[in-house]
Amino acid sequence: MTKEIIKFEHVSKKFGKSLVISDLSFVINRGEFITVLGSSGSGKTTTLKMINGLEKATSGNITVGDKNLEKSNLVDVRRHIGYVVQSIGLFPHMTIAHNIAVTPNLLGWDQEKIKETVSRLLNIVDLNIEDYGNRYPAQLSGGQQQRVGVARALSANPPVLLFDEPFSALDAITRQKLQEEVKKLHKNLGNKTFFFVTHDINEAFYLGDRIMIMNRGKIEQFDTPMTVIKYPKTKYVSDLINTVREKQALWEKLK
Repeated sequence: MTKEIIKFEHVSKKFGKSLVISDLSFVINRGEFITVLGSSGSGKTTTLKMINGLEKATSGNITVGDKNLEKSNLVDVRRHIGYVVQSIGLFPHMTIAHNIAVTPNLLGWDQEKIKETVSRLLNIVDLNIEDYGNRYPAQLSGGQQQRVGVARALSANPPVLLFDEPFSALDAITRQKLQEEVKKLHKNLGNKTFFFVTHDINEAFYLGDRIMIMNRGKIEQFDTPMTVIKYPKTKYVSDLINTVREKQALWEKLK
């Protein structure tokens, strides 16, 4: 039995007089890996930020779990939503272990529980606590820092994780490896819902159970990768698919 965990009902968002999100409605079920694809200005990051209340909807209703964001304490909501961003945002003066422990400490967890959680999460992202727990962010590579960012996002065992173009600043090889790790992590965690914003079409199609394709503040199509490829609903979606086919054709010529 599926259970809704994120629901937008006729949501719009204005910045001043500029309408960036127009009448957005969708439902995401618990445990799904949703990728959100669109060019700059499509509204994908604004949509992500409205999920945890970093941006407030101008109109409409947003529900996360059983909480209507308009009527909820947003600080409490955010503490139960993991958030991974491109800039990673690790505290440079804190060790890796202390970075991961930030939210559990804010929640008042027992120190033994925090220590066990930090160790377990570092193992999950393939960084053991003995080698990495006492290091500082500057002592890690970009890819390793991003893994720590994912571990920190998981620290309070949130049902929802938001990813805002987390790999876009990384080199191609590191990026591919982290894509594989995140996909495996989602499968192993089982009941976590991932909402992953990207402008990379290959990344979106590789990671997502369903892909939300946005353009100018609206959803052009929201479906499984195979359905989007076989049955693009709009010219915009069709043009996106054709860019991938053109690149594949180019590689075929170079063989």
